[in-house]
Amino acid sequence: MSSTGHPRPGAGDSDARSRRVKPQPRARATRLAILTAAAEHFARNGYHATSLDGVLADSGGTKGALYFHFASKDALARAVIAVMARGWGDLREHVSARGLDPLSALLAMADEVVARLVDNPIARGGIRLVNDRPLSAQDTPWHYGFAERDVLALLTQAAQAGLLQTGIEPALLARQVVAVVAGHRQVCESMGGRHDLGQRVEEAWDLLLPAVATEAWLAAWRATRSR
Repeated sequence: MSSTGHPRPGAGDSDARSRRVKPQPRARATRLAILTAAAEHFARNGYHATSLDGVLADSGGTKGALYFHFASKDALARAVIAVMARGWGDLREHVSARGLDPLSALLAMADEVVARLVDNPIARGGIRLVNDRPLSAQDTPWHYGFAERDVLALLTQAAQAGLLQTGIEPALLARQVVAVVAGHRQVCESMGGRHDLGQRVEEAWDLLLPAVATEAWLAAWRATRSR
């Protein structure tokens, strides 16, 4: 449709669909504000205790904007989880681009995960949601399953590169690594001290790495830490 002509039949519906497919910057900003506020509420209160009115008050959005972007509270929660999941994918690519050896890459990835679980509202809200009913039945298995596969891929590469001690099984170790981070996150949240997560995970590495990594890798790692 030109700027001076009459609208074609159905043009309004077509334009509306186009706007939904390709949101304008203002719409994207509104959606992000609602998502971020919702993530903060989900992280703090869980799914059931989160009020959409509270989310709207903190986001500065309107009820119309909320329901334009998200059909329901469930859809909003799943959108938070989806954005979190994309963020983990971006994190993997970022760490991979650094050219680290596989064990160092694993530690760097864990550091980034911890930082997000402490300070990033989308990560904090998303991880609370995947452990919350009614969402957890669908979302928890794939979330932790992907985490284990990512860790396993790096540990398999580490074993192939001779960075792990003889007899260390990457699959068994991958499960322990994911459980350590997930478990410490839960403990920190339960005790109201999420900012302790980084220290707790670092202490876990201090105990775990000497039992699984080669002396040569450990010597280089300790030298790097002492700088």
